[in-house]
Amino acid sequence: MSKLIFTVLWLIALFVVFPANHLYAQPTAEAVSINGSAAYRQRIAMPPDAVLTVRVEDVSQADKPAAVLAEVHEPFGPRQVPIPFSLQVPYTRIDPSHRYAIRATISVNGVLRFTTTRHYAVLTRDAPSHIDLLLDAVQPASKTPAPVSKNALVALPATFVGVTPCADCSGIEQTLTLRADGLYRLRRIYQGKPDGTFTELGRWSTDASSKRLTLLSGSELSLLEVIDSDTLRQLDRLGQPITSPANQDLRRTALVDPITESLHWHGEFSYMADAATFTDCASGLRWPVATLGDYLAMERNYLQVRSAPAAPLLINFDGRLEVLPAMEGPPIEQIVVDRFDGSQPGATCSSLEQDKNSNAASLTDTYWKLIELEGDKVALAATQQREVRITLASEGSRASGFSGCNQFMGAYVKDGNNLKFTQMAGTMMACEAPLMELESQVLKMLSVTTSYRIDNGQLIFLAGDKVLARFKAVYLR
Repeated sequence: MSKLIFTVLWLIALFVVFPANHLYAQPTAEAVSINGSAAYRQRIAMPPDAVLTVRVEDVSQADKPAAVLAEVHEPFGPRQVPIPFSLQVPYTRIDPSHRYAIRATISVNGVLRFTTTRHYAVLTRDAPSHIDLLLDAVQPASKTPAPVSKNALVALPATFVGVTPCADCSGIEQTLTLRADGLYRLRRIYQGKPDGTFTELGRWSTDASSKRLTLLSGSELSLLEVIDSDTLRQLDRLGQPITSPANQDLRRTALVDPITESLHWHGEFSYMADAATFTDCASGLRWPVATLGDYLAMERNYLQVRSAPAAPLLINFDGRLEVLPAMEGPPIEQIVVDRFDGSQPGATCSSLEQDKNSNAASLTDTYWKLIELEGDKVALAATQQREVRITLASEGSRASGFSGCNQFMGAYVKDGNNLKFTQMAGTMMACEAPLMELESQVLKMLSVTTSYRIDNGQLIFLAGDKVLARFKAVYLR
């Protein structure tokens, strides 16, 4: 009996000193571990200074910069592929409703040699934690480019990649996918910049000679020269060659990076006779809308606020392109709505509300055109292709715009009327002296801005009590 009493007392003491959950629970991990390897099919040895870069990114939305959750750089040294990697993603940065993907590149002395062209999902939606990545070769620049013909871009879809100069980062990784129907997606990663990934959708076209490629997305316009079927070269804003020893080329990859991920779309929705269609404002292309995902929320909103049966309604949503069975005939590509964001009654792609009270213009999600800088009026120069402008996105606290010669992107911090711009980065085109001087003034102005106010329809940036710049709200047609 005494032995039994001793045993009971010992167990009680044990549970007092070490609670049951301490005895049996393992230490809680603070991060998710993602590991795997990166390889390519080609029988090519990399030099010791080759570097494998692997990133985990939030790819949930296109209009919001893709946050880099984790990044690792693996020098090759004496090794060859497959190169192992391991990343730690903090649990606090993972949203179960978001989509995440892993991307990888292999560079030698800053020149991109291999890149992932497939979508590798991670972290959510039952995605694996171990992934073996297969990278595809980037076509090298031809020493004797083939003459450009009308068929230079006939082998579509196609993906072109390259690392181009950056004004204040080590380089901009660009991935451009062109489809035969005119749709393009351009993904830019500003190396070393937090939240430095941006994605753009729009329509591409070539001139009569097929020697110049134009990318148009809303007010954003980029020009490239078609060197041959495997090489595109960046041009300046006036369509002239860029004089620089730095790389300006994007080269075709062996495999296509398809436009299948969930992106942010903005366009016209219409519904008639049990059939819904969506017309994208950026590209002008139209697709049927699948009755999947968040489609019913979109349809209910349309039926409540449409101006007339079958009338178009401007909507915003996150969604993806997918080939699905049609009501009749073979499967066709359709838009799948992942998350409906809302609508803008009375507005369409071709005409936003022109009678909107400009005094009600919001700091965020508004196209602000620069009209005055340091007390001087700002007018569009004869050689200037686009006006200086800025847009502050409400989602993600991101700023983007055009500074006179180059596009810029970054973040902003707002506290009441206090305003500060951070993490600014931009492309690195060369322009004529007056435009470069204007750009320098604009970027300097943004760097010293401390507050703002909106007065009589104008956005005013200030440094203390000093007025730095004035902008006017623009409603695009």
